Amino acid sequence: MLKKIRSFIQQKTGRPAILLLLSVTLLLMFLMNGTRLPFSNPTIAEHSGGVPILDMRLSFSPDDAYELFSALGKEGRRAYLLLHLLPDMLFPIGYALVFAFISAWFLVRLFPLDHHLQWMILIPLVSGLADLMENLSLVVCNLAYPGRIDWLVQLARVLNNVKFGLLPVGAVLLSVIVVIWFVQYRERARRNHESVMIGKYSACSSDDPRGRRNRR
Repeated sequence: MLKKIRSFIQQKTGRPAILLLLSVTLLLMFLMNGTRLPFSNPTIAEHSGGVPILDMRLSFSPDDAYELFSALGKEGRRAYLLLHLLPDMLFPIGYALVFAFISAWFLVRLFPLDHHLQWMILIPLVSGLADLMENLSLVVCNLAYPGRIDWLVQLARVLNNVKFGLLPVGAVLLSVIVVIWFVQYRERARRNHESVMIGKYSACSSDDPRGRRNRR
């Protein structure tokens, strides 16, 4: 199953796919953070009185979660629920695929398709999956309020840690891959330039009568 997913991304990666995924992801980011829509973060922040949502915290406890739910009030909890069920359900898929496709674009140009480093393509997908599961856990806790499901909040916290833990790892690895690709690209360009110059010099020498006399 994982090999099929990796192979699919390797085969489909390309500038059009990356640009499309990036555009959709940026649009979702704008809808969540740059608008006053009912499910946007600015709207939720107004309901909570400035208490930050759980998704943007590096860690949180059950008490933190239910403090937020209480601060949000009924309308705020509804807005938070809409956030998780609409754009924030698509956003993790978007950014996970963007990073996976970009990683694949460079990796397929650096290594054979069955090379073990090709598995790095899946790192963003694991982060995105953790984000999705965190959102679903918080949806259930939100719907159950004022009842408490502390163990599910704890699970959401673990998934949150996985999400934020893998994102910088993936970013660092992608940066290293880009640098390696750029170095190899420059080296190939230099060699191609030298080959072209040698070819031009050889052609000029063969056309020069003095060159032909010297060879005689």
